[in-house]
Amino acid sequence: MSYTVTKYPQGTFSWADFFSKDIAASKAFLTALFGWTSEDMPTTLGKPDYTMFSLDGHYVAGGSPAFDPNMPSFWNNYISVDNVDEMVAKAESLGAKITMPAMDVLDSGRMSTIQDPIGAHVSLWQPKKHIGAGIVNTPGAMTWNELYTPDLETAKKFYTDLFGWTYDIDEKNDGYTTIMNRGRMNGGMMQITEEMMGMPPSWAVYFTVKDMDTAVAKVKELGGQVHMQKDVTVGKIAMIADPAGASFMLIQMSMTPQEWTE
Repeated sequence: MSYTVTKYPQGTFSWADFFSKDIAASKAFLTALFGWTSEDMPTTLGKPDYTMFSLDGHYVAGGSPAFDPNMPSFWNNYISVDNVDEMVAKAESLGAKITMPAMDVLDSGRMSTIQDPIGAHVSLWQPKKHIGAGIVNTPGAMTWNELYTPDLETAKKFYTDLFGWTYDIDEKNDGYTTIMNRGRMNGGMMQITEEMMGMPPSWAVYFTVKDMDTAVAKVKELGGQVHMQKDVTVGKIAMIADPAGASFMLIQMSMTPQEWTE
């Protein structure tokens, strides 16, 4: 069953894309792993094409070549907002750095990238013709976004002040912090622990798979890497990277998508 979206309330994660040192390798990997189709969209000012990936006729993610050959491949997360310029000013007043000033993306929307006071980057998206992912919480689609931070309390306060987020703390699951936006689950936060030392503050994106063992085997077959795999309260997760080195998360849920989002 597909879970389509036509609008994202302010403060909701709505999109993810990647920058790749080898865009051809990343595209081949993702389309084979998830069954996505890809379409290269022209951009302005002579920049490389932006690739839109689709699943069942709906956009699910995007990607483009890295702007700097020395820059590592990485995924970026987007949060939907009603007015990006107002939110950028608010974020800066709360201690964030603006690493990409607000700009129009053709007629698709308006965006900016900020760095929270602890160091994690995230983008703000004001939709016009492009709302973000048109399908979520189903195999091959985005289902979760998660912050890893060395200062959880400061991060929580910043995002509460910026978006009005509240949090559910799961004391039975090492105090895992679930983000709530307008009464609905909207991702999670984790304190960077001693065994995770060396990991920079960052947001990660999760995509759903039907069967984790099958997916992990396919990742290896396609030339990707598996950095971590384990069972969690809601199912099974794995941290993987495509052949160009862009890391992201897979999740096999032990509950239905509807239960996951309610």
